[in-house]
Amino acid sequence: MINALIRKGDQTAILSLPADRFSLQYDLAQIGIRQRLTEIPIHDDEEQEISVKLFADSDIGNSLAVLFNSAHSLDDANLCAHMVENARPELQEEIEQHIVHGQYYSPQAIVADIKAMTDGLIGVTVNYYCPLQIHMTDEEYGDWYEVDNGYALSNKRAIQNLLQREQDRDLNNMADYFHGSEGAKEKLVSAVWDVQEVGGELFGVIRTGLREPFSPEEEQEWIEELIGQAADGFGEGLEQREIHTDDGDLYVSFWNSGDDYFMENESDFRQRMTGSPHFGNIQME
Repeated sequence: MINALIRKGDQTAILSLPADRFSLQYDLAQIGIRQRLTEIPIHDDEEQEISVKLFADSDIGNSLAVLFNSAHSLDDANLCAHMVENARPELQEEIEQHIVHGQYYSPQAIVADIKAMTDGLIGVTVNYYCPLQIHMTDEEYGDWYEVDNGYALSNKRAIQNLLQREQDRDLNNMADYFHGSEGAKEKLVSAVWDVQEVGGELFGVIRTGLREPFSPEEEQEWIEELIGQAADGFGEGLEQREIHTDDGDLYVSFWNSGDDYFMENESDFRQRMTGSPHFGNIQME
């Protein structure tokens, strides 16, 4: 969609956007650029150590490229190109026409509009809940041990910030990784990982945007996908990210191997929680 001509000294590279961030960092390293994508501004000033010139071979690519300036980074250009190229098929033509006809004043406006248009496809939101497993490391000895859910509850905001950062690192929405039946994929629009306090405990929650409700069979496909993501995908990366606290580094997992583990919709979760000693205090956010 967009090409970026990158120059450092007498070395140059041409990168095709959008692309995986790790691939871009690798290609930049080949010409001696170690800065993060977010630290590389879009400017074609040859007097600067690094210069970036955007160009394209299509009307939409060129219309997109001219929206970027030195206030934007190479990461901004990559994200925007990714959002445009991977917009929902039913939104694609309208978005491209808006870009070609100059209806956007900035890349941020394009990204915001695509997100708003995608959210407009959501007819129903279903939350899926799971228990959290919390570990900490001892600052002095580095021991790894499981701690009470209260540590998670007292660090709720820090956990939510971590979840947001981890999801922002990925160009794709978590729903894009779902490879279930065609019917289920057609209904699925978005999936956002979060945490929620219920009955004095903090639980994992995946807020799932759907065009229309899943059938029971489709929902089971999605639950199995979420369990897999919690154990080996998104969740595996998440549980390796530390959260610094006064008591040591805290680690959060949306999965555990215990017999009491579950991943279930809000209706089933409410029924489960009727057995909680805090049931009378339960509030669903």
